[in-house]
Amino acid sequence: MTYLHIRTLGKLQLQHEGMIVTSFPTRHVAELLGFLVLYPRVKHSRLKIIDLLWPECPEQQGRGRLNTAVWRLRAVFHTLCFSDEGILLTARDWVSFTPSPAIWTDFEAFELYERQARLESGADQKEKWLRQATALYQGDFCEGIYADWCLLERERLARLHLRILGQLMHCAMQRGDYTESVDIGQHILQVDPLREEVHRALMHCYRHLGLYAQAIHQFHLCARLLQTELKIMPMPETITLFSQIAAEHTSGIQQKDETPNPLNAELQEAVFQLQIASEKLQNLLVKYESTTQV
Repeated sequence: MTYLHIRTLGKLQLQHEGMIVTSFPTRHVAELLGFLVLYPRVKHSRLKIIDLLWPECPEQQGRGRLNTAVWRLRAVFHTLCFSDEGILLTARDWVSFTPSPAIWTDFEAFELYERQARLESGADQKEKWLRQATALYQGDFCEGIYADWCLLERERLARLHLRILGQLMHCAMQRGDYTESVDIGQHILQVDPLREEVHRALMHCYRHLGLYAQAIHQFHLCARLLQTELKIMPMPETITLFSQIAAEHTSGIQQKDETPNPLNAELQEAVFQLQIASEKLQNLLVKYESTTQV
């Protein structure tokens, strides 16, 4: 059996027997394909599709445009020497995409691998499924399409991808591969820089690698981002970890040079003040929650 590969993670494309289609006759043809692939085996009302693709268009004109888009989509399948018979179904009032076993879509495989990883108890096999999932994620869902239905799915899959990367980072840390963990963590923060748990994991990794200065820098970066963007302080466990790392770093410096360093004293004082501020913040949060529950 030869498969038709439909790739949606990144730019929408079709592939069959070595032939690849990466551009479509019109933007609306690509949007129609993306929508039908995302919601297969459903008899979508023609009026609903017209409203999605041509919201300002009168019904009669919209029906004509939809008929043309369906015809052009069939032509794309034929270009790939792949029959759409029994797959792209139409009637007067609806259009449906019913994929056969010969059709493979990457976002469905991506979610399947993630589910398999969740069900897996063995660490090695779990990591294998996670790596297969990330290998499929070549970009955001249907890049270049900005319809609401597409943006919602794009955001959902992007969040799932970040969760998978977080699990891969944890797997690498469990194996003691802190260098790979750092690479994964930095990639996550490029997408979502406000993930405090990732900043904290990076601090752990730098600590294990003996890179205390980078661990301290990571904390300051995290604290600055949280304060600037969310007006909050780091969590107590993040501050505690920073305190431990700073103490270890100071101890290591003092062992190399027994001469007192005023900067070390300033660092310890900063840690102490952060701990006090964190405790005050936690008390305020408890008081606030108690007043809102009354």
